[in-house]
Amino acid sequence: MKLFSKLFANKKQKNNQKILKKEKEMLKQEKENETPEDAKVKGLSLTFSSDENYGISISSSDVGVATGSTAVDFYVYEWFIKDTGEIFYVGKGRGDRYKKFHERAYEAEKIREMYDTDTRFVGTGLTEEQAIALESKEMTRILNETNDRLTNRIIPLLTKRDNGYDRSPNTPELQFETTPYLYASEIDEHYFGIKNRAFDEVKDENLKAVVFITRNMRAEIGIIYGGNLNKYQDETKDLLSMNGNRVLKTQFAKSVTAWIYIGDDYVMNYEIDQEKALEKLRRNIPTYHLLDVRKFLIERYGEVKTVSKEKISINPVHNRVPLKDIKNLHNWEKGFDEGMPYWEQGDRERKDGNLEKAIELFDKARYNGYDAPALYSSYAMAYRKLKDYDNEIAIIDEAIERTGSEGNTTIMKLKERREKALSLKEKQNTLLRK
Repeated sequence: MKLFSKLFANKKQKNNQKILKKEKEMLKQEKENETPEDAKVKGLSLTFSSDENYGISISSSDVGVATGSTAVDFYVYEWFIKDTGEIFYVGKGRGDRYKKFHERAYEAEKIREMYDTDTRFVGTGLTEEQAIALESKEMTRILNETNDRLTNRIIPLLTKRDNGYDRSPNTPELQFETTPYLYASEIDEHYFGIKNRAFDEVKDENLKAVVFITRNMRAEIGIIYGGNLNKYQDETKDLLSMNGNRVLKTQFAKSVTAWIYIGDDYVMNYEIDQEKALEKLRRNIPTYHLLDVRKFLIERYGEVKTVSKEKISINPVHNRVPLKDIKNLHNWEKGFDEGMPYWEQGDRERKDGNLEKAIELFDKARYNGYDAPALYSSYAMAYRKLKDYDNEIAIIDEAIERTGSEGNTTIMKLKERREKALSLKEKQNTLLRK
């Protein structure tokens, strides 16, 4: 009987591949900007007391959000697959919530479409507070005592396992100078049969016009590049340039011949991008990894000595206070509250063309402790408009120093902007010498 059930489930899963394709676009908005860390957001509660643990104990807080309802007809329910008994979603609600379509629970809804599922109630006749507590308790039980893969985006802290949005256990471990895989999450692999995918084999004819993909870059950057991403990226760009290849900025540019990933990403995102390429460009795009492209070019053309642009003298003249004198330097919340209004006002002035006034306001935002990436981007745009490349480079350097995250996409963009500012500075110096 189990064999027939398994065959039935497999047949149903195969026949529903169209559902996956149909819902990929629904997933894009969330997964495109999501990291596994985002998908594992958890509650945290700190309790201060007088004990041997230095007065601090850590416990998990309930993950539900209270609405203030005084009703006593709340319940906690779970969705499970009939054939295997696997629980894939836990929720709370009232009325017929348990059987309604859950707009934001994409994976749970796909499972309901592809498998024969049912609902069971964990508790009924509850207050909202009781329901929130029981929901968290049930999720904790599942993650601590079973192997079921929950599709809930938010789960309690201090559970033995996470939800199923991280790399599947079958994904090869990240290693230094080793090309990673486009990976499937545990949910993707277990419920939908999606597998990890290796990057394409590099071909010279496809390197004519490339786009670097920096989406979803996380801690793996430090592992595979040994904390020295700039070296690998700069060498690859120089090798491409030396051989007449171009680096484009637009992923779906008509002339693009390959995408080069710096980090890795979900297989689902890759498939969504390829579908868009077919729609917009009427062709699939070869997809390579930076490590493979660099190795290919070095083997074919030899090592490259990256030309340093740091020989250009940078002499910014400004009235910004030193970092050590910034107010609220170690109080992010206060710095945000006191500095953000100055940045908002300054950015309006920048957009209106009042660049000097804008910079004065940015200085005030910075002095009060506001250090969001938006501030530094606004600074850089204002200085670029004024052709003050010295200050643009200096403020970008400060942003990179304060962020200190090599794989951060914002920092990657600032570094690209810095390279452009250096080139413009060099051209400016050449014109002045004539």
